[in-house]
Amino acid sequence: MKKSLGTAIVTACFTLSVMAQNVPSVNSKIDHVTVYPSGAHINRTASVNLMSGRQVLNFTGLASELVSNSISVSVPNGVEVLSVTSKVNFLKPGQRPERVRIMEDSLQTLEFDSKFNANMLAVYSGEKQMILANQQVGWDADNRAFLIEDLEDLSDFYRDRLADIMLKVMQIEQKQTNINKRIARLRRQLNEENTRLNKATGEVMVEVFSKAKTTAKIEFSYMTRSAGWRPNYNVNVSEVDQPLKLAYNAKLFQNTGVDWDNISLTLTNANPNMNGNKPVLHPWRLHFVENYGRPMGYSNKMAEEAIEAKPMTIRGARAEADFESGATIDYPMNDAVTQFQLNDRYSILSNGKEQGVSLDELTIPAKYEYYAAPKVDPAAFLIARVSEFEQYDLLPGTANLFFANTYVGEVYLDPGITSDTLELSLGRDQSIVVKREKILEFCQNKRIGNTTKEEIAIQITVKNTKGTKIQMVIEDQVPVSTNKDIVVDGIEAKGAKRTEETGKLRWTKNIMGGETEEMTLRYTIKYPSDKKINF
Repeated sequence: MKKSLGTAIVTACFTLSVMAQNVPSVNSKIDHVTVYPSGAHINRTASVNLMSGRQVLNFTGLASELVSNSISVSVPNGVEVLSVTSKVNFLKPGQRPERVRIMEDSLQTLEFDSKFNANMLAVYSGEKQMILANQQVGWDADNRAFLIEDLEDLSDFYRDRLADIMLKVMQIEQKQTNINKRIARLRRQLNEENTRLNKATGEVMVEVFSKAKTTAKIEFSYMTRSAGWRPNYNVNVSEVDQPLKLAYNAKLFQNTGVDWDNISLTLTNANPNMNGNKPVLHPWRLHFVENYGRPMGYSNKMAEEAIEAKPMTIRGARAEADFESGATIDYPMNDAVTQFQLNDRYSILSNGKEQGVSLDELTIPAKYEYYAAPKVDPAAFLIARVSEFEQYDLLPGTANLFFANTYVGEVYLDPGITSDTLELSLGRDQSIVVKREKILEFCQNKRIGNTTKEEIAIQITVKNTKGTKIQMVIEDQVPVSTNKDIVVDGIEAKGAKRTEETGKLRWTKNIMGGETEEMTLRYTIKYPSDKKINF
């Protein structure tokens, strides 16, 4: 009987499926990983015993979210790659690390101890009940009552034995409480680990042809979406006469379903190409970036907004790649590709949690000055100013600020919108006392005809209680009229630089240790008496 074409195709497909299931698994080891901001390129190696002729190699235990068209396979001379396919295995659990087996053994031991304690409590409970049930005093064979001495001995036995039983019960119950806590913690941890280990894994099947029986070293690589890194910085200033120390770090994570054990790492900000297609250059269009006020890193936002009368806009968070739609990561086009080859080897668990790694440490010259905007906050802030900041080729990221080994805050550094000078606020300095108060004798409210005249006088005092000289910048402001019927004039601010558009005033003072500087600000506002202003 002839088989139909459809039957033959189904039979062939079934045969191939059975063959695939019977292909033995080939173990491979991760040798090197290149991690991108979103994604990773994983290099694996395997030593395989090949027979002469065609055969299929099934590399298992790989990242579940591997990109199929990113797979690359390298074989030695005498071996030819015929085909490469990949699949996701939802049935085979992931590798069980040694730490999981240790936790399982510990849990088994604790559960044994728990059962033993339960049995011992039952034994002591039975003994206690037996003693209590036999405490009635009887008579001897001659119908004579117990002697007093015998009664005392019996009482001592009951008391001592019962006390001993109760003590042992309390000790066992205390041990059991601790055991229960440890069992609960281990079970929670194991549940988390098993959830991760039961995650689907990837497999790559490679059909090869070998000219002879040989042991071949096969290298293959692929991209995965389930990993990434972000820059992170620690900025430390020990003294105001010392350079700034910048620790260049990375926060690295991976959730591939496979732990990275003792691997070499490369971190890069390059745009990962998930397939083998050639890249395409798109138009590079320039536009303005809003960057009001002080350069990025200045932490006194309230003072900034009060002085500038405009909100500060913080920009520059890196765009996330939408791999599902095929989009790429949007980095500034003028940023050069930065790459870090780490010297040490690392083990990164597949738990999605960030792990810190050290990339570099820079010593950067900085100038220090103190800043105050007492109209908003009567405090002096230490500011570090770094010139020609762009030369360090830093990537956008968060920075933890430390002064004299004390954490003072966090800022977001974005070299793409930072000017050539970076300013970092290193916190308040209580040894500099700043006051701002009205000079009442010069403050008046007059009405002249249909016009109201407000005369304002302000005195700012800065006292340096340090033993050394400081450079101090003090900023204040005069109002700016937005209506022709509101006139601001009579402005007096000796020694200050004034910005007409914003009304900002800026004094720069060198104040010796123990000395006090005074600044006076006077101005007049005129407006129609039948109107009100936001004064």
